[in-house]
Amino acid sequence: MCPRLFQVGPFTIYSFGLMLGLGFIVASILLSKELNRKGFDPNLGSTITLFAVVFGIAGSKLLYLLESWQEFVENPFLMAFSPGGLTWYGGFILATLAIMLYTRKKKISFFKVCDAAAPGLMLGYGVARIGCHLSGDGDYGMPTDLPWAAVYSKGT
Repeated sequence: MCPRLFQVGPFTIYSFGLMLGLGFIVASILLSKELNRKGFDPNLGSTITLFAVVFGIAGSKLLYLLESWQEFVENPFLMAFSPGGLTWYGGFILATLAIMLYTRKKKISFFKVCDAAAPGLMLGYGVARIGCHLSGDGDYGMPTDLPWAAVYSKGT
């Protein structure tokens, strides 16, 4: 597909990273609007998004390293700091735990925050999955000759 969108000097803009970032931005905007609608401080949305970004990416990388333990033991530095290797549910689990602890500390209903976050999470996840499709990663299906099929001849 199109893993590299363009390059600005020494920096390469990757389709997955761009779409992941856009997914977080879209989710944050929707979360802030929904929190405001439910009577919460809309700035709470930015804090929760920051927790989701940091703990989400850390959790997804950690779970990937656990899933690929043998490769990690053989070359820990390369595996830990490679741009790839993110397992989404690891990020979901760690970010959820971090946000749960944060809401408990601030005495805010965790379930009301989850309710407010649901629409943004759905749309943000969809935007990030478009990034997976653009990068040619993780969207393999059954072989087909249909004219609307996407071809991943080289993988990622």
